[in-house]
Amino acid sequence: MTVELKGRVALVTGASRGIGYAIAQALQEHGARIGVLARDKDALNAAAVTLAGTDGESVLAVPADVTSAGSVHAAVQRVHEWGGRLDIVVNCAGPQLTPSPLAQTPDTVLTSYLDVKLTGFHRVASAALPLLSDTGTGRIINIAGQTARTLVPNAGVTGITNAAVIALTSYLASEGALRHILVNAISPGMTLTEGWIGRHDAMAAQQGTTPEAVRDGMTKGVGIRLGRWAETREIAQAAVFLASDLSSYITGQVIEVDGGLTKSVT
Repeated sequence: MTVELKGRVALVTGASRGIGYAIAQALQEHGARIGVLARDKDALNAAAVTLAGTDGESVLAVPADVTSAGSVHAAVQRVHEWGGRLDIVVNCAGPQLTPSPLAQTPDTVLTSYLDVKLTGFHRVASAALPLLSDTGTGRIINIAGQTARTLVPNAGVTGITNAAVIALTSYLASEGALRHILVNAISPGMTLTEGWIGRHDAMAAQQGTTPEAVRDGMTKGVGIRLGRWAETREIAQAAVFLASDLSSYITGQVIEVDGGLTKSVT
């Protein structure tokens, strides 16, 4: 068995930046052809150009809105037609974290989060399942943040949404097994995405300190055993494993890539 993905076709949502971009890049580096999907057309095209480099045939940019079933269906069909097959789907598109006490959060905010992430993941999976390879290479990988299992102050909305994604993963795994399609989730811990880096910069300016000091304080506060935040490529490596033949007997599971966050003792 190998992590080689040559000849396989993947679709990655939320691929214009952050963890989604890192996963698309890692899958491509291991030989897969990549369809990248995001709502922001300009950002997506820029990401696709960077990913493709001199090989313009290995990456396809497909602008789409995961809150629209029609948009999602058309995007999935296009990637399948472009690649001649579909082996791997990575659901990574989701809203940015907006900290707020749960009891003070309007229900429209929760509804919006669920529509983009939970229902968005369901739309993508529903469109992809009939097209995914049933020869043993079919994979769905959902990204569900650690707030599903770790209480983070003022992160109740994203925690509820991520917990729902984990349940979605379990049920899809049961149904996908009938066609030899493996469905798993990755639960990243605190990860240095563009969004978090921007927040650290803003917090540092307010506190008169450095972004590194802000991160160190948060690392100690939440109890990350490895003593640092993850790089996006470290989350992507878990996706490569789940996409590869090395994961051939793993389905319905949540791989926690969190530096020991969920195992910390406070």
